[in-house]
Amino acid sequence: MIVSTFGFAGSPGSPCFVRVELRLERGILFRISGISNQAARAAATRIRSALMACGHRWPGKAITVNLAPADLSRTSTAFDLPIALAVLASSGIIPSSSLKHIAAAGEMGLDGTLRPWATSIFGFVETFSSELSDVQNIKTLLAPSKFDSSDSPLPLQLFTHLSEVIAYLKSPNKTKVKPHLIENSFNSIGNTSSFLEEVTFDIIKGEETAKRMAVIAAAGSHDVIMQGPPGTGKTVLAKCIHALLPDLSEKEFSQCKSIHSAAGLFLKSYRNRPPWLSPHTSTNMNGLIGSWSNLKGRGAIPGAWSLAHNGILFLDEFAEFSRGTLEACRAPLESKMISLARAAGSTTLPASALLIAAMNPCPCGRGNGDNASCDCQSNEIRRYRRKISGPIADRIAIHLELGHEINDSIENGTKNISWTEAKSAVARVKKWVDNNPGEEKFVNGPPLTEAAAELLNSCRSVLKLSHRGIYHVHDVAMTAALIDDSPLIEVKHIAEAGASRLFDRQSWMNPR
Repeated sequence: MIVSTFGFAGSPGSPCFVRVELRLERGILFRISGISNQAARAAATRIRSALMACGHRWPGKAITVNLAPADLSRTSTAFDLPIALAVLASSGIIPSSSLKHIAAAGEMGLDGTLRPWATSIFGFVETFSSELSDVQNIKTLLAPSKFDSSDSPLPLQLFTHLSEVIAYLKSPNKTKVKPHLIENSFNSIGNTSSFLEEVTFDIIKGEETAKRMAVIAAAGSHDVIMQGPPGTGKTVLAKCIHALLPDLSEKEFSQCKSIHSAAGLFLKSYRNRPPWLSPHTSTNMNGLIGSWSNLKGRGAIPGAWSLAHNGILFLDEFAEFSRGTLEACRAPLESKMISLARAAGSTTLPASALLIAAMNPCPCGRGNGDNASCDCQSNEIRRYRRKISGPIADRIAIHLELGHEINDSIENGTKNISWTEAKSAVARVKKWVDNNPGEEKFVNGPPLTEAAAELLNSCRSVLKLSHRGIYHVHDVAMTAALIDDSPLIEVKHIAEAGASRLFDRQSWMNPR
C-alpha cells in the first residue's frame, strides 16, 4: 500500500510543494530516496521517538519514502511531519483519505513537539510550482504554531504537538477542532526595538542642523552618512531616526517576518515597529548582502540589508568595513534590491532599508583632523576617507558633519525642534510620499521657485555634483518643503539640501 501526501520544499523566492510517498514492505530498513543514510537515520530517530511519545508503535516493517520532484531539496527537516503522517496512515491510525488534500511541514522533537525549520516560509500562492498534477487540490496547510501565518496562500492550521495533528485528522468534521495556538509568537520573543523608541532629541545637546536633517531623512527615506568625533551623538541620532519612523502596516510587517523566517530567525519586534540592524564591522560581504547555502536546494540566506527591509540598517564605523563589503552596498542603495547569482541558482531579495552610516573624521578618532588632539598625518586621513568611494558617497543623499554645533541657540537661525512636532511631520510627509511613489512626487509635489531653480543649477558647477547628486539635492529639498508645509521649494530648502553634500566638497579629500 502506498500512502501519498504533500510536504514543503524550496527556498526564499521559489517555494514548492513536494509529494511525499510512503510504502511499507517486508524488512527493517528506513530509506528516503535522494537522502544520505545518515540523514535518513536522523529523520527516522526523530519520527520514531515522536510516535512513541504519542502512544503509537513504530511499524515493524521496512519503510521507503520517495519525495517528488526528485530534483528539489531533500535536506530540510520540514519533511518530518508529512513522513510521520504517512507512517500513521499506513498503520491505520489516521485515515489515508485525510492526507489527500493537505500539505504539512515541520520539524519534530523527540517528545513530539513541532518546531519551525530554516526557511519556514510558504510565500504567496502564485509563486508555487505546479509541476505536480494535483497540487491545486491542496486545501489546507499544516504547520508548527510558531510559523508566521500572515503570508499563507491557503487556509492554515497551526499545531504545537503531533498528537494535536492526529486528533485533527481523525476528527470527522475538522473545522470543529481548534489547535492550541501560541499567541503571536513573533511579538513575544523579544522587544529589541523598545529601547530605541525611548531615544529622543532631548538626549543630544545642540546639533539642531543635524536634528533637522534627521527629520528630513526619516520623512523622505533618505540615506544618511554622518562624520564626527566620538561622543558627538552619531549613534543616538541614528536611533532617533528609527524612533521617528511610523509603525509598519500589516503587509510591511508581514514582509519583514517572512524575510527573518527565511533566514531561520524570529523578528524581535513589537507593535509593528520597523526592524533595526546594526552589524559589526567584521561582517563580510555575504553577511551584509546575503549568501547562498552550501546545502543543495537550501537557496539564498538573506543578509543584513534584507533583514533590515522596511527599517534601519545602521553601519557604525563605516570606514572600518572592508572595501569589498562597502562596495557591495552600491546595488541596494540604488535599486533597493539584491540579486544573487550562483552556480546553485539565482534569486532576488528585497533590500529597501534606510542606510545610516557613521564614521570618525580620521583614523585616531580623537578630533576633527585639524586640532591638537589629533595626531593623524594628512596622508593617513586621506587614505582613511578614501575607503568611502565616490560611487558610494554619491548614492547617499545626506552627508552630515557633527561636533560643531554645541549650543542650544544656533546663530544660523535653526530653531529647536520639538520631538512631538517632528514625529507628526514625519508621519504626515511619509504618508504623502507613499501615496506619490517614484517620479509622481515631483509631479504632484511643490514646485521650485525661480530663485531655487537657479541655485539648484549652480550646485552642479560649484559642488561638481553628478546627475544623481542633483536629483538627491532636489529630492531632499522637496522633503524639507513638505515638512515645512510650504507650497513651494524655496531657496532655503535647496541651500540646506546642498549643504548636506559633505563628501562632494574638495576640502573633504584634501584635509588641512
